[in-house]
Amino acid sequence: VYKRQVEQDQDELVYSAEGSGNRNAYAQTTEDGRYLVLDLAEESLSNAVYYRDLGAPSGQVVPLLDAWDAEYTFLGNDGPVFFFLTNKDAPRNRVVSIDSRRPDPSEWRELIPEAEETLESVSFVGGTFIGQYLRDASSSVRIFSTDGELIRQVTLPGIGYVSGFGGRADDPETFFTFQSYYVPPTLFRYDVETGKSAVYRETAVDVDPALYETSQLFYSSADGTKVPMFLTYKAGLEKNGETPTLLYGYGGFNSSQTPSFRVDRLVWIEMGGIFAHANLRGGGEYGEEWHLAGTKTSKQNVFDDFIAAAEYLIDEGYTSTPRLAIEGRSNGGLLVGAVMT
Repeated sequence: VYKRQVEQDQDELVYSAEGSGNRNAYAQTTEDGRYLVLDLAEESLSNAVYYRDLGAPSGQVVPLLDAWDAEYTFLGNDGPVFFFLTNKDAPRNRVVSIDSRRPDPSEWRELIPEAEETLESVSFVGGTFIGQYLRDASSSVRIFSTDGELIRQVTLPGIGYVSGFGGRADDPETFFTFQSYYVPPTLFRYDVETGKSAVYRETAVDVDPALYETSQLFYSSADGTKVPMFLTYKAGLEKNGETPTLLYGYGGFNSSQTPSFRVDRLVWIEMGGIFAHANLRGGGEYGEEWHLAGTKTSKQNVFDDFIAAAEYLIDEGYTSTPRLAIEGRSNGGLLVGAVMT
């Protein structure tokens, strides 16, 4: 990382990761311009954070988080107090504040504690923390004060997935995108002070959301674990045991399988089929424990979860064996090959 001068040969070396293996440094300045924050990453599920006080004469880079014991995402700062999203002692994540003058973990302050839902991401906008959660694999958004007090829950159009909520600490508004299995990505403007959302821009797709439904159910896998699954179909579907059904799964790499819009799937539903989306272990829907439960020597859980989803759809009268198809790609291709065998 270099401090820009008039000529490149006059650049000042601020920090170098040379000689530290596969370690890389990523830099950003705080919005107040006071600090340079260095995120150090390597081939592990942890990172370190250093900083430099740009107003200090020494220009020294100071380690703030250097134990390499968890993941830390810098969110913003209030002077010398830094805010982080972390999975330190919280597999489903939490938000802490760290005073750079007293960085010992015993001095950390927990602002947003770990919840039953996975806290996927947090942004610091309009003087508030905007937390995007996964509640049984669909989005839930909550607004918190800088002291961690819950201000409100953001009202969403239904079962779906949101992304966005970016901005600066003093912005009065932010934007987010919502989508579901039958609602194409739609951009909303969100007023941070009033909590009101309004459609800002819609995707031009010839689809009437009122014609479709998404429901969520929970079924038991081979070891009794409850696994969620989304079903999307034409409104008013009656179970007759013969509806063509496409069952999709992935189950790996901490990848959460959330509601998303795809035209090909909507065409399948329009033709009278059911699209079933199972949230198998190995994904990130319920945090690191759910992920690890589908890895390595526990990989069989992923296959069992998918087989149990198919059996449930048949046993509950949604479809039958000849009318059930399964789909997966990449890690999901491994899944389909295994369960077919």
